[in-house]
Amino acid sequence: MSIRIRIALGVALQTAVVVLVVAAVQFLALRSFLAVAEYERLEMLIPRLEQELAARPQSGAAPPLEITTLPRNVDVRVLQGGQVVAVTENFPPIPADLPPGYAPRAGHDVLIATVTLRGGAATAQLASDVLGVVNPLRAYLRALAVTVPTAAALVALLSFLLAGRLLRPVARLQEAAARLGQQGDLRSPLPGAGRNDELGRLAGTLQTSFAQLADVREREEEFTRAAAHDLRSPLAALKMRLQGSLAGPRSEAELREDMAEALADVERMRRLTEHLLLLARGVQAVQLLPVDLARVAGEAVDRAREAAPDVRLDFETRGDATVIGDEALLTHLVENLIGNGLRYGQGADMRVSVGGEADHVRLTVQDAGPGVPAAALPHLAEPFYQVNTARGGEGNGLGLAIVQRVAQTHGATLRFENGEPGGLRVAVDFPRTGTDQPEWPARDFLLPHNRNHSQ
Repeated sequence: MSIRIRIALGVALQTAVVVLVVAAVQFLALRSFLAVAEYERLEMLIPRLEQELAARPQSGAAPPLEITTLPRNVDVRVLQGGQVVAVTENFPPIPADLPPGYAPRAGHDVLIATVTLRGGAATAQLASDVLGVVNPLRAYLRALAVTVPTAAALVALLSFLLAGRLLRPVARLQEAAARLGQQGDLRSPLPGAGRNDELGRLAGTLQTSFAQLADVREREEEFTRAAAHDLRSPLAALKMRLQGSLAGPRSEAELREDMAEALADVERMRRLTEHLLLLARGVQAVQLLPVDLARVAGEAVDRAREAAPDVRLDFETRGDATVIGDEALLTHLVENLIGNGLRYGQGADMRVSVGGEADHVRLTVQDAGPGVPAAALPHLAEPFYQVNTARGGEGNGLGLAIVQRVAQTHGATLRFENGEPGGLRVAVDFPRTGTDQPEWPARDFLLPHNRNHSQ
């Protein structure tokens, strides 16, 4: 059942219920009004009854008088001293000893009142046929039986037409969304997006969501193409080396050289795959715990010194460097920054420093290499971006993207700037505590004996 039909039926049902409730209240009010009106009518007939009785005196031995001046639907009986002194022909069987008052009796509305007869008190019993009250009520109910279905049907029809008019923008929005799905152009404007009502806001929200999906899809496509490109190069090189090794006789030295080159290609693919997995990891598995960033950075510096003994790599730390974060991710961040400096610093000196301030902890990695063009600084953290667009060498353009992702996960800010007189300086500012995390106590740590300290 469509929303349009449900709206029409719902409004019709509500209308019928409201009409019935109002009709019930009106029915009770009408019945009370008719009962009061009948009581007042009977009460007004008492003076006329007294006049007729006074004009027609009767002896005690005569039969009861016949009342003739009252309306035909009103029967009367007059009692005095326990004797009937006047009565109409069709007076209903009502007890003679009823107390004064007004109440329904024997299918009649009966008024018991005291009248004056021959200088003494007598009791007059006036009985009115209830049809005077029942007939108007029956007529009202018959009218209601026609009015309620008619009103409900009319309201259902009008609601159906109004719902169709109100839902027409939704139908157009649905058609436009279906076309977007078929054509694939998620940035096409949606109808009604500029309207200042609920449907307009819905269309605007959907348009914004579709545009964000388009951005995500484009980034995924670009990401996939770049990943395939970077994986294809070492795979092709590995294939050529293996084919060359099998093409003819090779000496042991030549085979060792081929195997070393093949191992380098495999290592490059492993590193690329690891970076891709880190970028796709998200924040679901992140464990925010107190981490000594100076210790993490110092261990990374030690490993870098062993891997590149010809590069002077200084390390300094000051203050409390405890941050709230994931140690594995922070290790990747520091290693990628140092690896980036080693790879593109062209063997120049490097310096890594960790400083604890009042509200943040700053990690700085600076090399004395040639630096990068100022126009390239805003793009360094983009996946697969390389200042040298030839995509050659050992880099894959994901190291600084990993750094950016880890920094965002920890609520840190990442800045790139050219140093003086040269080189690239990267600064990462970590908040002292994570979001909604308690203040963790500072932890003492020992640096390996071969680190350089600057307090």
